[in-house]
Amino acid sequence: MAISFRNGVLQIQDISIENPLVAEYLETIPAAEREDAVIRALGIGVMAELKGEISHFLHQTEGELGKHLSSLKALYDLRSMRFQTSGKGGDAEEQVMEVLNDFKERAGFASDEVRDLSRVAGAIPRNKTGDVLIEVEGDPSKAIAIEVKLDKGVKLGEILDRDPTAKNDTAVGQLLETAANRNTAVNIIVFDEDSVDSTVSKQCVEGVRYLAGIGFIVIVSTRRNDFRTLALVYLLARDLVLAEPKQPIANHHVLEKIVERLVQVLNDYTSTRKDAETIIKSAQKIISQSEKTLRLVENTRDYLKNYLETGELSQQQMLEFYQAAGVSELMRDFDKEIR
Repeated sequence: MAISFRNGVLQIQDISIENPLVAEYLETIPAAEREDAVIRALGIGVMAELKGEISHFLHQTEGELGKHLSSLKALYDLRSMRFQTSGKGGDAEEQVMEVLNDFKERAGFASDEVRDLSRVAGAIPRNKTGDVLIEVEGDPSKAIAIEVKLDKGVKLGEILDRDPTAKNDTAVGQLLETAANRNTAVNIIVFDEDSVDSTVSKQCVEGVRYLAGIGFIVIVSTRRNDFRTLALVYLLARDLVLAEPKQPIANHHVLEKIVERLVQVLNDYTSTRKDAETIIKSAQKIISQSEKTLRLVENTRDYLKNYLETGELSQQQMLEFYQAAGVSELMRDFDKEIR
């Protein structure tokens, strides 16, 4: 048998693959590195087959998105898997602008307009989150926003791993803020591999992660002058914008985030009350945590009630929900009262 699997190890013998794309790719790689390249490519293929959240998204749109995927042919025609910029350097936003402008011309997307908004406030007063905007085919209603963090590293910030009242930036928070500030349906945040936080890099297989209902995380290498992941995600994000998928009345991604928050704060509430019974010396801290938990439950309840009544949460409301808007102010007043 040419293929066997034992104790978690796949063995392949006497198998010939006749594929022009594979042949062309391997010809550019030194012979000593080809085996590792094939193993990596096989792993990526299996991941895409079994675990791709985007495959689920494609299924939900009932094949509508497939009509627009012809642009992915550019991956082969342009050899974009080896895509790099000219390496002129400059500010982070300028580097990303250069990548996008160069690639859109080579891919035949000359009608796309790439705009630098790093110094322009958006829908949120005095907020400039969302450094770069791509208007697909020049249409402002079909735009992709990109937040550039090439010189910074922030934590991932998943709902279950984050204190809702914390003020520090996170990748998830920046994506939600970008959507609310630039009023865009598809959003991307870009990190550099030399400064990205480990909580982000661990979740980005091959430098890319798609967070359902939130956006894309992309890791590039300015040191190696390699922006191919950004080129790939630009292609996919462009097709997502053009697809205009149907939105169901109840968006399960929104519900998922709300339920995650409820689970988190209710777990906090239970453990905090148990602590209050046994740790008298920490009563003030425990009472404060209990009050914060109660406020978060009420805050989450209000958003859930509003969502169930209207069937939607605006991008601004999603950002306010993520940041637990108003809870921090209430807690400051409460803490003053119990001191």
